[in-house]
Amino acid sequence: KRLGIPDSRIILMLADDMACNPRNSEPGSIFADDETREDIYGDNIEVDYRGYEVTVENFIRVLTGRHPPGTPPSKRLHTSARSNVFIYMTGHGGDEFLKFQDSEEISSKDIGDALAQMWEKQRYHELLLMVDTCQAGTLAKYLYSPNILAVGSSQKDENSYSW
Repeated sequence: KRLGIPDSRIILMLADDMACNPRNSEPGSIFADDETREDIYGDNIEVDYRGYEVTVENFIRVLTGRHPPGTPPSKRLHTSARSNVFIYMTGHGGDEFLKFQDSEEISSKDIGDALAQMWEKQRYHELLLMVDTCQAGTLAKYLYSPNILAVGSSQKDENSYSW
C-alpha cells in the first residue's frame, strides 16, 4: 500500500499464528522493528484469507482462478496476460515443501503445476516468486513455465532464520 498498490490488487493470506501466539508479548500485534513500532498487523491491513482459510487448496484456487461459486471478488486474483504478479511465501519448509498451518504442505510440484495453469490461462505476463523458508530454493525445482523468476532465502540443506 505504501508504494501505491491498492488493496484491490493484493491478496493477503495470513495464518494468524504469530499475532495470536501465546508467546507474543503484545497479542494481536506484529511489529516490523522496535524503532518505528509500526503494527504490520493493525486495523489498516486488509486480510483476505485468515486463520483456517489459509490452506493449500485456497492458495491454488487463488492462483488458478478456480473458485467455488459465490467467492467474493476480494478473494480473487484479477489478472490477465498483461499482469505482473508477485508471490511471497514464508513459513516452515524443507526439501521441496512449505507447510501451511503446520497441518498440510504444498510441494514444489504443486507450485509448478499451479503456475503452469496460470500461464496457460493467461493470468500473468511476468511472475516473481519469492520464498523465505528453510531450503526455499527447492520450491522452484518444477517451475517450467515462461517468464518466472524465483528467489529463495536458502538452498537445499540450508536453514533460513528470522531475527
